[in-house]
Amino acid sequence: MTRTASERSWSRMIKAGWSNSTLKEKISAMVFIVFAIILMTVLLDIWTIKISLWDFRYSLQSNELVGTLVEAIELESEGFADYARGDISRTELDGLMEKTRKAVNGLQKDYNMIGEERLAWTEKTERAYNIYRQRCNAFFEIDPMSPEFIVREYELFRMQEYLKGYGSTLMSLTSKAVNDFYKQRFPFLFFFPAVIVAVAVAMISVVAKTSSAMSKTLVEPIEKLADASRKIAANDLAVEDVVVDNKDEIGDLVHAFNKMKFATSEYIRTLEENRVALDRLHAEELEKIDAENRLVKMRYEVLRNQINPHFLFNTLCVISGMAKLEDAATTDKMINSLSSLLRYILRTEENEIYLEQELAMIRDYMYLQEMRFGERIKYVIDCDESLYKVNIPTFVLQPIIENSIIHGLAKKEEGGYIRIHVFAEEGGNEEKLLRVVVSDTGVGIGQEKLEQIRKELSDEGIERNSIGMSNIYGRLRLLYGNADFDIDSIEGEGTVVKFAIPLRSGDTI
Repeated sequence: MTRTASERSWSRMIKAGWSNSTLKEKISAMVFIVFAIILMTVLLDIWTIKISLWDFRYSLQSNELVGTLVEAIELESEGFADYARGDISRTELDGLMEKTRKAVNGLQKDYNMIGEERLAWTEKTERAYNIYRQRCNAFFEIDPMSPEFIVREYELFRMQEYLKGYGSTLMSLTSKAVNDFYKQRFPFLFFFPAVIVAVAVAMISVVAKTSSAMSKTLVEPIEKLADASRKIAANDLAVEDVVVDNKDEIGDLVHAFNKMKFATSEYIRTLEENRVALDRLHAEELEKIDAENRLVKMRYEVLRNQINPHFLFNTLCVISGMAKLEDAATTDKMINSLSSLLRYILRTEENEIYLEQELAMIRDYMYLQEMRFGERIKYVIDCDESLYKVNIPTFVLQPIIENSIIHGLAKKEEGGYIRIHVFAEEGGNEEKLLRVVVSDTGVGIGQEKLEQIRKELSDEGIERNSIGMSNIYGRLRLLYGNADFDIDSIEGEGTVVKFAIPLRSGDTI
């Protein structure tokens, strides 16, 4: 069947209204429809109960009340005869009469329910029973030996027969009324299931259409969003925009999602470009570091080439030989210590050596300093032999100790001592460190000067031309990255220089 133009117009209006409604309005409409269906179902059930139970119950109750009356009159009539013969007592008879009275008073008297004829017979029965009760009360006042007693007794028997007739008539009328009631209701009861099925089909159709509309405006857009989100989570940023017809909050959400997807893809593209640029920059920095390392080596080579090793060692050997001929053991030992020190400086080309070798060079250097300053300078090396085979940078301790002597102990009249403490400790990320602490009891450094030194050490653009503190710090950074290097001092008490380097897998402990 084709729909009329009016039906199509209404359908378009409903769809347009639903599309332009907010999410809250759609949910409210769905709730209202469900509530209306529930209310209609409840009202239909109440109507069904009223027709199928209440009206029938009222009809059956009328029949039951009349039957109770007929039975009570019959029992009272039999009881009255038994009382007249002396078979039962007055109390038992009064009980039977009370039941009859209650049955008469309990008859239905609603005109709208029982009709004119039944009401007339009900009132007749009630009047006749009241007269009968008055005659019964008068009868009980008569002397049983009086002749009038028999006359009154038979009169009551006749009235009981009348009452039985009234009861029978009421029973007949009530039965007829109930039958008529069933006949009137039968057509309706016959078609009532069809009415219930039709209403149920209509309700199911409304709920189905509403559910379908809710699914299209809520479930389907969310499913599209979820599918697009899963693709984006799998790094598929080329997914197409989500397209929906919604003009509500879901539509706004989809629009915002599409904008966010585009912004995210642009952001990731920018990050990728930045990563490529950072990789190039990192490669350039590595090349710069490598060039700086080569420059440091060249400076060492220049330093070594400034001294003619053959001339120097030949001269020292001659001096040592002369010292032996003159029996100058101290002079000979000093020359040997200086020779070992120069040999270490001129022949050590590696960036790293064993800690044992570096400490041996320090002992030769400190022997010469003790010969120079006498009892004013003392030193102690605190290092476990298990660390001797650990690799450390070359020439890293001598400049620190030289600074301690020149700028600390030499300026102090009574001198002092230097302590070199080397130990291993746990660092962060399960890393082991070799920590070196060089402390002296010299004149110390003023706070302002100390801050200046620290600033120069942290300045990446500083020119490091000498083998001093700056050179040591620069070499540590070149070899180990962000090296742990610090200077602390108290003026008049002394200075502490400490640094830490990571223990590598090849180091032997």
